Amino acid sequence: MEKKPLKDKVYKILRYDILTGKIPGGTHITESSIAKRLNVSRTPVREAFQRLTQERLITSLPRAGYIVESLSDEDIQDLFSARFDIERLIIERATQYISTEELQIMGENIQKSKASIKLDNFEKMTILDIEFHSIIYKASRSKALYRICVNLSDLTLKYRYGLNLEKDLWNEVIHNHNNIYQALLAKDQDKAIQALTIHAEQVKVHLLELLKKVRSESFSKG
Repeated sequence: MEKKPLKDKVYKILRYDILTGKIPGGTHITESSIAKRLNVSRTPVREAFQRLTQERLITSLPRAGYIVESLSDEDIQDLFSARFDIERLIIERATQYISTEELQIMGENIQKSKASIKLDNFEKMTILDIEFHSIIYKASRSKALYRICVNLSDLTLKYRYGLNLEKDLWNEVIHNHNNIYQALLAKDQDKAIQALTIHAEQVKVHLLELLKKVRSESFSKG
């Protein structure tokens, strides 16, 4: 098996750490600090920084390294709104083209999600949530829409991990996923769009409430 170039490995590590919040927004990073942390030379780090800058995950500071981007509440709401607006287009196509095998995988995903909730395994639940939506993306049979949705999904990743603090929310997510699944199973486009819309609005509301709660707690501790 061909090994991936070091610059790609460094890029993927940094991108994942930023998207999951391991490196929080507002963090100042430099080529030397990251190279030391990952035990690599500065060259692959520099190339990774260039790609992350293009994706607007980090911003270059003249002669002072880089800063990890932070999003306002409005930015976060806009990000999730854009993601679900695209998903509505996708689910219209998925209703027509989703296969029996994909529906079976989707049903199994929901059962695994229920099991993860019972075990309080919320990290696994996040992975299954990503997988559930990915099935819909692929079922659209549109490579362009698939790429757009995967990118938007990645950008929401660290906020979705933050939702792991709320067990009741995940029960609601599973309920909404099941409604989407049942609509796709019945090839009912209107119900599928309606179920996705309800899911999208509830996630956005919960996310903004959680952000306010976290900021309030951080303020009181300070």
